[in-house]
Amino acid sequence: MLYDIICPLCMKRYPANNVVFRHSDAGLRAAGRDLKEYRVPDVYRQAYNANHAIPVSNAVDLKVVDPAYFPEEDKAYTDGLLTALRCGEGYSMSERICPFCHNKLYAGAGSMPMQQMAIIGGSNSGKTTFEAAMIYQLTNSGIGCINNTLNDKGGIDASVENNINILLRGSQQRLEKLQQGGVPEWSATENYHGPYIFQISPGQGSVPFALAFYDLPGEQFKNNITMVQRRAPYIATAKTCLCLVDLNDISTVTDVIAALSSHFGQEMKANGVNLALVLYKADLLSQAVDGITKVVTPMRIGTGMPVDMNQIEFASKQLERFVVKKEGRLMGAYNAICSLLGAENVRLFIAQSFDENGNFDPRGCEVPLLWSLARQGIYPHCG
Repeated sequence: MLYDIICPLCMKRYPANNVVFRHSDAGLRAAGRDLKEYRVPDVYRQAYNANHAIPVSNAVDLKVVDPAYFPEEDKAYTDGLLTALRCGEGYSMSERICPFCHNKLYAGAGSMPMQQMAIIGGSNSGKTTFEAAMIYQLTNSGIGCINNTLNDKGGIDASVENNINILLRGSQQRLEKLQQGGVPEWSATENYHGPYIFQISPGQGSVPFALAFYDLPGEQFKNNITMVQRRAPYIATAKTCLCLVDLNDISTVTDVIAALSSHFGQEMKANGVNLALVLYKADLLSQAVDGITKVVTPMRIGTGMPVDMNQIEFASKQLERFVVKKEGRLMGAYNAICSLLGAENVRLFIAQSFDENGNFDPRGCEVPLLWSLARQGIYPHCG
């Protein structure tokens, strides 16, 4: 079965086989093909570059081949998916790219459905460590996250895996330097990153799918919402939105929720988004909320176990009772997003990437995503 492709870079949707291919001038010449027939005005690429402020020398992309110019016998298919074009003996093109922005597509594009997930939060809310911890937990649980990450230039990028390796080997002193920019190989969220694309295999007969998520600077929600709207339109259409609450600075979530409501809220509501308000850095909970009488710990979902929706509901109510109602700013943000999206679409979660000693020991980071997938009926659940 084939599925429409949603380009994770320009967000255009099109049928699985409506892709174009990157070619080599030398390869085409060796195959005896005339390059002139492939040199057509590239209005899509020009529009993409203009929108993303990328300099354009001309409106012709000389490296792109449209399969429409090739006879059917020169096209290679795998289970109905167009995967390559042949040019004479010994030369073929197999790099499938978007027909609109001409960026590289993720592996399996068109052979599996894709979901977009928004991970948002204020500056220093911990999005980058959260993403690494979430992927680490999903991989260890056997759900099957396979790196297929693209950077904003359409190239392969392994930054999430690099970050995980740094976290696994890092001492507390080394981790503290991450916030200060003292670890050069760490991919911090100083600029827009992504899309990060992983294959999720829910199991029990469910269809594997590609999950795309993105990383953008949290301060832009307050300082440059226009940039967020231009670079992160997926916020309006993603089925899952994870909003991180920094327990070191709870006030930052109010700016994010306000911007979210004003600029994306109606589209998110119409899309029926599942929004998880994640109290992150759970090891700091008792320090962050005055007068807390009960420490609510992150949930655990056993390997191969379904999501217990009753347990999710109970844990969310506990967080509302023991944490949210004790912190006015958090209560205001929670009530605002529930009023906008509907309380049935919003749940509270708590998660952490580090234990009390500063060691990388993720807990609960994968639960919000699995809750959303369970609500959509694409991940096993009970209750």
